[in-house]
Amino acid sequence: MRRAEPQHDVRPNRLPEAWHGFRRWRGTRPFWGGLLTALAGLAIFGTTQMSLSGLTFQMGPTGFLSWLIPAILVTAGLLMWFSPQHRIFYAVVAAVTALFALIGVNLGGFLVGTVIGVVGSSLAVGWVPGRSRTPQGEAADEASAEDEGAAEPDDSAADRTVQTSPSPSNPDQPATDISHEAPSASRQPWSTN
Repeated sequence: MRRAEPQHDVRPNRLPEAWHGFRRWRGTRPFWGGLLTALAGLAIFGTTQMSLSGLTFQMGPTGFLSWLIPAILVTAGLLMWFSPQHRIFYAVVAAVTALFALIGVNLGGFLVGTVIGVVGSSLAVGWVPGRSRTPQGEAADEASAEDEGAAEPDDSAADRTVQTSPSPSNPDQPATDISHEAPSASRQPWSTN
């Protein structure tokens, strides 16, 4: 008689699964715009905590702006991730805040924070919602692009006889046959080659 051996539950590696889930999540929001905007806030905050030989770089009323501006930038970056439908509003707030940091906090983190903040907010404004790109999706897109390029243009619309009815203002005008005209360029399908 055989004794039943316990079967070990084989767990698949969770790392690739988590990475694909992260890539799908990243594709549904302005990830890089939010990341750069949050990093701009951290860069500006970092310059406010620096000192050169005892000289502290803080401007504004007792350094209040050195906390407020980075907090606004980090918050705007996170809100771009978690509320992508309002990304344009958050990007405008981040761009204005990053530009205000030029006069408010250490030349905007010695220009580094301002430049990163403006680039990040520009990326958020330019981001367009769409489907996420996965390796399977890219392969399917390439295959469909090849099929479109290999397909013959559909000239059946140009071959059909199109007749127009006489206009109500001039009933004596005969119907017009335009089948002899060359097909227009607007009827040709776009090629991806």
